[in-house]
Amino acid sequence: MGPDEDQFPVIDSKISKGLTLAIKVFFSIFAVLTPLMTILMAWLTVDSNIKMELKVLIVLLAILIAAGFIWLLITKIKEKPGPKIIRTAVDRTGIHHYSHQGLVKSILYTQLMPNPENGKYDVFIPLDQTDTNMDLCYYVFDDLSDKVVIRSLFLEGDFVITNGNSLKKHFIKGITFFRPDLKISPGVLELYKLERN
Repeated sequence: MGPDEDQFPVIDSKISKGLTLAIKVFFSIFAVLTPLMTILMAWLTVDSNIKMELKVLIVLLAILIAAGFIWLLITKIKEKPGPKIIRTAVDRTGIHHYSHQGLVKSILYTQLMPNPENGKYDVFIPLDQTDTNMDLCYYVFDDLSDKVVIRSLFLEGDFVITNGNSLKKHFIKGITFFRPDLKISPGVLELYKLERN
């Protein structure tokens, strides 16, 4: 183990299987109960003593909601599943997303670019975001558009990552180590309690 590896160890994502299962069960129950409750509400409305126009409106609304759920279910079933991300790791080269078959995608420190508009910062959190949705943004070169574009750091996966902030903090720490040429917003350094080297 070299000196750089001592200062910058690999950090892997920690997954909460219980919380992931609870969320999936909740949304599955919600997906089944919502159209059933809507249909039940329409049926009870038909048997009640309210105006006929209101009954027709409620029944039509129930049919539209049930049809929307069925359409979403069919769309989800037809959707081609991509590789299922099972692990995320931050190391001395960048952040990497893995499936059972291996590496799916990476954001390498070498791919990060300076702000193309000569802005203040190359790594930042946009000011228009709320406290609950703070996406870390950076610049990379996009081959399709043939220009430098802004991207946000998103930890992918079909699971709940319990150490997501630690992964982002380690990624930012990697930028300070391996890309000292990039300007990181003081707000980002303060949020993740880091100091610029």
